Amino acid sequence: METTLQTRVHHLTRVEALELLQFHAYVGRIGFVVAGLPLILPVNYLAENDSIVFCTEPGTKLSAIGGGAPVVFEVDDSRPLDHAGWSVVVKGTAHEITDESELAELRRGPLHSWATRSSGHWVRLSIDEVTGRRIHAF
Repeated sequence: METTLQTRVHHLTRVEALELLQFHAYVGRIGFVVAGLPLILPVNYLAENDSIVFCTEPGTKLSAIGGGAPVVFEVDDSRPLDHAGWSVVVKGTAHEITDESELAELRRGPLHSWATRSSGHWVRLSIDEVTGRRIHAF
C-alpha cells in the first residue's frame, strides 16, 4: 500500500520571516532588471530588521542596482525527502553604501563574499516588504 505524503503551507509573520532571514541562511539570491531582462544572482549577506547588506565587485550587479534600483531578495531551505522547507522573499530598494565609517565597520565585520576577495563595494537593500512560507509534511 502506497502512502501519499500531504503537505501544509504556513504563511510566516514578519517576525518569523525576519528570524529565518537573519539567522538561518548565509547565501541569498538578489533579483533585478538589466537592459529590460530579469537577472538573479547569489550573494553572501547579513540581515538586520530593516535592511540586508552584501559586498560585491564593480560590474553588472553594482551598476544595475547601486543607484537605487528596486530589487527582490530570496532565501530558502528545503528537505526534499521530508517534503518540507521554507522560503522568504524581500522587496526593497538597493543603494551602494558610501559612508566611509560605515564601510570601515562592515569591512571589519564577519561578512566575506565567497565569490570575490574584494570588499570595496557594499550594497544595502531596504526591507520594504517581507513575506515567507513554511511547508510541513503531515
